[in-house]
Amino acid sequence: MFIKLLDEICSLLETYKGRDKILRTFCYTTRLIGGLHSNNELSKKLLHFSSIMSDTRATLRLLDDLPMLQYNLQYGLGSEEPDKFMAQLGVLTNVIDQVYYPIEKMAWLAEHKLISGTNSSKWDTVSSICWVLSIYLSLMN
Repeated sequence: MFIKLLDEICSLLETYKGRDKILRTFCYTTRLIGGLHSNNELSKKLLHFSSIMSDTRATLRLLDDLPMLQYNLQYGLGSEEPDKFMAQLGVLTNVIDQVYYPIEKMAWLAEHKLISGTNSSKWDTVSSICWVLSIYLSLMN
């Protein structure tokens, strides 16, 4: 039982997507518990941990442009989808996702003060809009 669980956890940790699932789970779980917990000190620690996990995920996404481009090129115009609507929905989602990455990079660079003359909150807002649109379209799919 323990060995099987260990094998499954290690399999997750060996891949980028697996590590992202674990980080995302930590991020959202601690954010939820931190937001609901009545102990103010523990709540602050959990929310801080959630913020660190979120920043970690954003930093790792700095490397996602080429894999995303490769995926989008392989997906093409969605010829494998069951109908034209689903194909168009998939292409639109992929375009938004591809645009999202450089916008998120600008937000990250501005937030970490690696570029000047730009407001990180504006880039962050546009990044969030792309993210919400992508999630919405993915749920429709």
